[in-house]
Order: sequence, then C-alpha cells, then structure tokens
Amino acid sequence: MPLAIVTGANTGLGFETALGLASKGFEVVLTSRSSQKGNAALEAIRTLTPEAKVSMLELDLSSMKSIENFGSSYRSRYGNWDVLVNNAGAKILKTYAETEFGVEYHFGVNAVGHFALTMDLLKLRSNSSRVVSVASIIARFAPSKLGPAGSRENYQPGASYSASKLSNLAFALELQNRLGSSSFSSLAAHPGFARAEPYGPKATRFFESFLAQSAKAGARPIIEAASNANLPGGSYLGPKFLELWGDSAAAKIPSILTPAALRENWKILEDLSGKDLAV
Repeated sequence: MPLAIVTGANTGLGFETALGLASKGFEVVLTSRSSQKGNAALEAIRTLTPEAKVSMLELDLSSMKSIENFGSSYRSRYGNWDVLVNNAGAKILKTYAETEFGVEYHFGVNAVGHFALTMDLLKLRSNSSRVVSVASIIARFAPSKLGPAGSRENYQPGASYSASKLSNLAFALELQNRLGSSSFSSLAAHPGFARAEPYGPKATRFFESFLAQSAKAGARPIIEAASNANLPGGSYLGPKFLELWGDSAAAKIPSILTPAALRENWKILEDLSGKDLAV
C-alpha cells in the first residue's frame, strides 16, 4: 500500500485530498497544527472510508522545531513515503506577522516551511516517489521581486500571500530540475476558485459563497497530481475552465518563472530555512 503524507489535512482542501487518496488505496498520514482537529479529521475519514488506513502527526510549519520534530516522529513510526503533498498554508492575514524563525508569515509557512519539511523528508522517500506542491491561481499576480513580500511598515496581504504561492510553484519546478528522474518527480497543482476555510475581505467571502466550487472539487487537481503515475515531473495542474472550475487540466506557468528565477527562488528558500538538498 503506497503511503502519502498530506500537510494541513484537518480541513478544506487538505482534508478532501487526504480523503481522496485514502479512497484510492493510499495509506495516509495527515498533519495538523492541532492534535484535536487532526484527530477529528482522522475519525471523519474513517467514517467516510471505513477501509482507510490513516493516522495523524502534529506539524506547525511556522516552527522549525516542529518541522524537525515531525521528521523524527515520522522516522520512528513509518517506513518510506511515496507521495508528499505540500498543502498546508497560512491564509490571508489582515495584519503583518512573522513565523517563529522570523520570516513574513505567509512566505514562512507556505514556502519556507514546506521547503524545510521536504528537505528533511527526501531521504525517507521510496524508490518511486513524488512531491506535489499546492500553488494558487493568484501566484500569477505576485510581486515581480521574488521572496517574502511586505513588512510591518508596508504590508499588503494579497501581495504577501501571492508571493508565497509563486514560491511554491517555483520550488516544485526547480525540485524537478534538480532531482527529477525515472524514480522521482515533483509536480504542482492549484484548486482554482474553491471554498476552504473563510478568510480574506468580506467581498472575497461574498463572491466565494456562490461562485466558488467546493473544496472537494478544488482538490481534484491535487489528487490527480498525487495519484496519476502517468503525469510527468514538472506538470502543473488546475481546473479546466478558466483555471477556476471543473476537472483537472494543464495550468499556465507564469512567464516570470524563468530558469534563472527558479534558481533564485531556491537560493532564497535555502537561506531562509537553513536547509539544502542532501539526499
């Protein structure tokens, strides 16, 4: 039975991704910042899919200590993993904040935290494995300067969030460039306009209430990227219609992500995490 790790699997897209993979015969390790919420998600998946083999480990991507503890806990309890889905993330925050390791919160959690986690876990991958990084359609609206966006003095929530999601996509593509082979692949996916936990300004929540597709529908490209062995490394999936709704299809990679930009983003993530690719 292949094993998949899904970060941020206690709710929304992460929960639907974990449920979908469990339904496809994967053993799934859920992660959650809250053991209470994680265990609740665990029981929900077991109720919906009684034959599922699922378990949960705590993980807070805003803390390097938590990331390293997760790696230790995983090594002591499980064998090699087959799929790592980097889904967890900070939603759009109204005010500026930083992670425990001193990086703007969106970029720190969504990009740096997942980079650090992946670097720690790569040595535990199976002989045929893949990493799926969850990006966003708004990555195409990110600031042109790579890296964390915003400061206490000059903070724009949308810019900070979109910068982190552009980094997720760039990381996925560069990981494929550096490590892609017949036995390893790195892919990315985004959910389009999908309902998750309520966040953002009232206008966003208003339009989301009747225009957004469900979290279950939004998870389809992520599940496809994680489970379809025929997809080549470097693939980027999103919803079919305007990249907002519908079944999975190829998504557009922003033109800003040149080979040089991919390498620059990687260096930023290395510097901010203190981790590098050692496999």
